[in-house]
Amino acid sequence: MDDTPQPLFVLTCMRSFSSVVTSMLGQHSQLFVMPEINPFISDTLQDNVMLLGEFRPRSLDGIYRLVAELEFGKQNFDTVNEAKDWVASHGDWSPVDLMDWVAQKVYPRRVIEKSPSTVVTRGGIERALRFFPDANFLHLYRHPIDTCASIAKITKYGKQGGVQKKFVKDPELSWLESNSRIIREGAQIPAGQFMSIQGEDVLNDPEGFIQQLGDWLDIETTPEDLTAIYHPERSPFACFGPRNAPFGNDPNFLKNPHFSKRDIKLPSLLSELSWVPEGRQLRPETLLLSHQLGYFDRVS
Repeated sequence: MDDTPQPLFVLTCMRSFSSVVTSMLGQHSQLFVMPEINPFISDTLQDNVMLLGEFRPRSLDGIYRLVAELEFGKQNFDTVNEAKDWVASHGDWSPVDLMDWVAQKVYPRRVIEKSPSTVVTRGGIERALRFFPDANFLHLYRHPIDTCASIAKITKYGKQGGVQKKFVKDPELSWLESNSRIIREGAQIPAGQFMSIQGEDVLNDPEGFIQQLGDWLDIETTPEDLTAIYHPERSPFACFGPRNAPFGNDPNFLKNPHFSKRDIKLPSLLSELSWVPEGRQLRPETLLLSHQLGYFDRVS
């Protein structure tokens, strides 16, 4: 369809509220949020399946759940197996082919994709820009202390039960490198197609954010939409899937996908880092980027 809306790609570091934020957006009548389908790992679907199947097979759950839902009408053990066959038979598809297929299935809604792999994969953002030069890109980020503490918990970084966890990346470097890459690559995106926002601002004022987003994307937001966004749990992907594809989103979000509006209190940027045994503080370059992204300690 020539009038299919361009997709919205959310560029984010892991553990930055992307699951809850995008699931809230997906309840808007003109938006459709997918699970994490990791479209920019490579240039074709078959290469994506091969690479993810070798290194992180559970990362394929999102694409299988998406195909089961859109092509076969529901997500269960049998339809996921059918989805796996469907994906294998469309292995020559590019990210454009896949996204166009989704867009036609959910038309006239605009498709939202938010896989963190787009940011951490070498060439991922460049590939997204090459395939979708007219798309919109949203940089969603979270306070470095809270992000890194959450990454450390889920990756078991640091001392866990008295045993040093090896070969796990320093969460601070994950936050620093991901957000630095987004800012650097984002400079290549036309100003009208790129927006940045603190995740805390979204969750503190969801209605204000959805209206801001609506102005940016040129979509109308009704009173019904403003009510619906408070129910991310209504997404078909805001729950655990069948046992042969249980994930596709942050596991902690899948355990409890409900949203309760609250005032999120930010920690001090000078706090000692709980995930580092020696209790050091953030690196100077992390503090500099934090200030660039609008995080400052309040002066009483």
